[in-house]
Amino acid sequence: MDIKPACGPERDPEFFEEINKVLTRYPEAAQRYSVSCLRLETVVLKIDLEKQIGISRVEDGRIITEFYDRDDEENVPKDLLTHCCTYNHSGCVHLCDPVM
Repeated sequence: MDIKPACGPERDPEFFEEINKVLTRYPEAAQRYSVSCLRLETVVLKIDLEKQIGISRVEDGRIITEFYDRDDEENVPKDLLTHCCTYNHSGCVHLCDPVM
């Protein structure tokens, strides 16, 4: 039985070839970014990144990410809405504290 990997260059080789070309052209920017598989968020946790946004904070040496409905402004912690640290094809999907 041949199981296809969930993410990565084995799953999407052409995509990663193009990403590598871009990272090679912009080496300084490449040091600030990485490509991340969203399988845990979208498949395991069933997060809809169009409707929800992740907000991360550092706590006791761990990075804690919680997801909030984008429309529920009343319950989204205002002190954590500092800057975007994860983007996808539709824009910002994850906000982080500036110390991260």
